[in-house]
Amino acid sequence: MTLTPEEESQKAELKAELLSMVQQKLAVDHPIVLDWLERAANLLGKDQLESNERWVHNPVTDELEKRKVQ
Repeated sequence: MTLTPEEESQKAELKAELLSMVQQKLAVDHPIVLDWLERAANLLGKDQLESNERWVHNPVTDELEKRKVQ
């Protein structure tokens, strides 16, 4: 998967945020971590989605799932 320069920048930001979360010792189920997980999946896993789909965390199953967006 090839990323655009903007996506490469977003990837670098995600890496920096991940390091910060590790240093803060945030729990895996912390809202900041779950938000980061969705953003990372939607950037790095976009090739697995249709144009009208996004990865969203399902708190019931504690998994990421594809959801249609409007």
